Amino acid sequence: MKIVQMSDIHVGSGLFRPELLSATIEETNSLEPDLVAVVGDLTTEGYRWEFEEAKGYLDRIECENVIVTMGNHDAKSVGYRHFEELFGMREGATTIPIPEGEAKVVALDSTKPDLDEGEIGREHYAWLDSEFRDWDRGPKILLVHHHILAVPGTGRDVNNLRDAGDVMAILRELRVDMVLSGHRHVPYVWSISGVRIIHSGTVSSMRVRGTMPPSYNVIDLDEDSVKITLHQPGKGKGGEEPLASFSRKPVTTSEFYPDFSRFVLYDRLPFLR
Repeated sequence: MKIVQMSDIHVGSGLFRPELLSATIEETNSLEPDLVAVVGDLTTEGYRWEFEEAKGYLDRIECENVIVTMGNHDAKSVGYRHFEELFGMREGATTIPIPEGEAKVVALDSTKPDLDEGEIGREHYAWLDSEFRDWDRGPKILLVHHHILAVPGTGRDVNNLRDAGDVMAILRELRVDMVLSGHRHVPYVWSISGVRIIHSGTVSSMRVRGTMPPSYNVIDLDEDSVKITLHQPGKGKGGEEPLASFSRKPVTTSEFYPDFSRFVLYDRLPFLR
């Protein structure tokens, strides 16, 4: 399975570089991926014209499976209304045929209106469980804009997922293979208890941090291994460098106590009882 992961497009910013996004789309089409994951921040202020311009670019992607999630900038100015009209539902689950079976991909909206920080929310916990727990036909992949774990080289961390602890416990319990995120504009990979948290940088803006250039990720996985490569748009082979690699199945001898249910409870909302 081949995945192209991009995020933080930021149409509308004075630092947006359309030539970088155009190059990324051309390179993506040449790679013929099974999935293109666009994990949020299509816009800068959540205005309709920004969404329309972003959609004009993303419609040029030739992959059959393009999944787009909301970012915190997209949640400004009641931007979710435009997102839903132009891109469809803000969250959902889909299956993607791959050589070794089927991948289950869940996209989740972690944004809150006009706030930089995000949250999965208890109302989503049971849904995540129902989608992932008994899936055994291929990799389990979650798409969410906000970062669950702190990303080095990004300064003070003040706007990660507010329920990150509960979410990590759920992902470990469900043996989710990969979480694809953006938000911090720096590519980085964590591998924690078998869960691989893969962050992508800003793909088409100069809202960069430190020494990291605009970039996107290409993820190749098969039955034995996972390889993640950083790509700089328009730089060809000279703009590629390894980001991470690991075995498809994590090697761990860890045991965790006490029981998962002592920490996270899948309760229904009070008004649904």
